[in-house]
Amino acid sequence: MRLFDPIAKWNARVENAGTVPEIIRKAFKIATAERPGPTHVELPENVGQEEAPRGLSPLARERASRPAPDPESVNRAAALLNRARQPIILAGNGAIRGGAADALTAFAEEANIPVAHTFMGNGAVPWTSAVSVMTVGVLPGDQELAGFDAADLVLCVGYDFVEYDPRSWNPKGNRRIVHVDVLPAETSAEYIPEVEIVADIRESLQALQKRVSQPKDPAWVRSLKARIRKRFESSGLEGRTRLAKPQAMLKILRDTLRPEDLLISDVGAHKIFIGRFFGAAKPNTVLVSNGLSAMGIAVPGGIAAKLLNPGRRVVTISGDGGFLMAAHELETAKRERVATVNLVFRDGGLGSIRWKQMARFGRTLGTEFGNPDFPALAKAFGVRGFAVGRPSELASTLEQALESKIPSVVDI
Repeated sequence: MRLFDPIAKWNARVENAGTVPEIIRKAFKIATAERPGPTHVELPENVGQEEAPRGLSPLARERASRPAPDPESVNRAAALLNRARQPIILAGNGAIRGGAADALTAFAEEANIPVAHTFMGNGAVPWTSAVSVMTVGVLPGDQELAGFDAADLVLCVGYDFVEYDPRSWNPKGNRRIVHVDVLPAETSAEYIPEVEIVADIRESLQALQKRVSQPKDPAWVRSLKARIRKRFESSGLEGRTRLAKPQAMLKILRDTLRPEDLLISDVGAHKIFIGRFFGAAKPNTVLVSNGLSAMGIAVPGGIAAKLLNPGRRVVTISGDGGFLMAAHELETAKRERVATVNLVFRDGGLGSIRWKQMARFGRTLGTEFGNPDFPALAKAFGVRGFAVGRPSELASTLEQALESKIPSVVDI
């Protein structure tokens, strides 16, 4: 049981069947409390054969009350913001969990401060907003592209280390930082906030908005938007071969999906492109596994997303490695009549690991593998299978798959 201590918020063993309701209730209560995370319950085989009490329902999930922002902390943070010439906001998933996306958008747009998102914070501010500089991740030059190289203040809103290591955007530890979250900051040599506002995020942003004296120079945001536009244009729409670039496919996918549709990303090289090139129009519409980065999450994650949101269209994207770790769940999707669309970016290997090996050693080992015929595999599970080789083929294929009443697999 102790094996799970490093990765679980709470870890318990059921010693007798009479304690099952109490333990299960507590496990869910702790798992969903801020900051959310997994809990682990061990059920020994002999206890599993006992009769457990009946009739107890799960605890009602209620939003815990959160402290109001401390006026002194708000004033100090506002003073730093008012003095800053080129501030930037780093929005994490906590801003979305805290229901603060609207407040963040209103504050950033009124103050004219650019907003960079972590992969898990994507959509806190709509990608179409004049102040959104999309997400920042691990592609070369991402920090400069989003403005961290020139920022004189970073306002971190609902940000967690696991989303984006501060060593990536503050390697020298010399950035001035303001931390806004419902939990105190985790500190490191690269993350030492000058001011912490530990309170309800929405209320904190609304309080800051009242105290920021005037909008920042629009030239600051315009320069960052120009950098991003140049990066997007230079990405091109199609490679030199018949194989499509991920950027091109993601642009077509973004144009095809509605703002409320859901995209679930698996872990792999493709995740980097999704994070950088696929903008979210609304919170919780682009879901990415970061931190421990669980490969194989997309297909089962898509099933869960569709069950929770039956009226919304759900698309998953996996690399071939991640897809093969969970392809058997297509049977579950078919059996439960869950019509998800599952895209497979096929490159014949573990792309992310391959990149890291090449960067470190100049060679690869154990990252290449053969693939089955994915459309044929899909049909063997009783779902629809498609193959796409060029961007021009994707839009019509997506429409067919999205209109289907059964799950689909699209091999790219």
